[in-house]
Amino acid sequence: MKRNAVLSAALIAVLAFTLLTRTSGLHAEGGSGSGGGRGDGVGAPVDPDSFYTPSRMSAGARPPQFVIVSFDGAGSHQKWEYWRSVGDAAGARFTGFLSGVYLVDGAHRTAYRGPGHRAGRSSLGYWLDAGEVRRLLDDLNAAWARGYEIGTHFNGHFCSADRPGADDWSTSDWNDELDQFFRFYTGYKSIDQMADAPDLAAPPESIRGARTPCLEGKPASLLPALRQHGFSYDTSQVATGIAWPRKTTAGLWEFPLAYVPLAGTGSGVVSMDYNFWVKQTGNPPSTRDPVGDSDQVLRTYRQMYRAAYDGNRAPLVLGNHFNDWNGGAYKMALSRFVTETCRRPDTYCVPYRDVVRWMEAQDPAVLADLQALPPVDTP
Repeated sequence: MKRNAVLSAALIAVLAFTLLTRTSGLHAEGGSGSGGGRGDGVGAPVDPDSFYTPSRMSAGARPPQFVIVSFDGAGSHQKWEYWRSVGDAAGARFTGFLSGVYLVDGAHRTAYRGPGHRAGRSSLGYWLDAGEVRRLLDDLNAAWARGYEIGTHFNGHFCSADRPGADDWSTSDWNDELDQFFRFYTGYKSIDQMADAPDLAAPPESIRGARTPCLEGKPASLLPALRQHGFSYDTSQVATGIAWPRKTTAGLWEFPLAYVPLAGTGSGVVSMDYNFWVKQTGNPPSTRDPVGDSDQVLRTYRQMYRAAYDGNRAPLVLGNHFNDWNGGAYKMALSRFVTETCRRPDTYCVPYRDVVRWMEAQDPAVLADLQALPPVDTP
């Protein structure tokens, strides 16, 4: 407990110093694009593209260093409050991959039927009550006003441990999951019988990215469904090292999580908090050494950043959850990393949406040259 308290106190000190010494809003670096301010969750409609304006890079120039931080599920009010405060302090904007069933209160859970499962079942283990759904709506609106991005984590989080799961699903099943997600997103007032609930500020057509439960799902089944629903990217795959995203045969950008060396070891790990947890404590994962494990993850993030920044400048893709696993080790490591990193020169901690816009603004030949660079930070 004492070591946990030391870790928490160190983070609070870092964040407090940052808030006192830095102004809010993204910085602008020449040749990369420009940043904008933040909202407070109320007021005029938000233009999500107003927070970052990409510009076309000239041949031979160095691209910006993007850092993409995302959270799967995105249903906890407490964690939304925490990460908004970190983002405000660090000059960072995040992507939340929302599980659609968090918009359905427990009293109306039978509105959801996962492919191959009975109505009202979810592998998430709990349902929000009506008051928690309302708070989540406010949290999503506050995030949107700050220039965050909302993507989908689908609905019931069915994986191979609770079959039929993502690896078993056909394109028709994925279409069903997505249809239900958008029905919950647009129809929660009717489903939950709360006509006076706040509207969601982020329009459904702004949801254009996905991460599957447990990183499962066969691309040949998943990607056609994403394309049919107008998505522009997926971030459910894993690749060795850090490299520039490419388009799949389905025409979507693929942002793989990176398989990189775990700092201080000769072995690799996927750049997601749950994978760090299993790697460090075993399977099933447990609480081991929160301070030491957090420091090792922070060193891994720093190693990833330095390899990319000094090398191919490919985006860092850091996957996370709203969690306190291993005594908060991964929450603390990520908080420290974004706080120390996101205002560095030529560095932008932005949602996937902004990186897609930057890549699509480039001369195809220039982007192809970046994609041809070998991966960095490989095990």
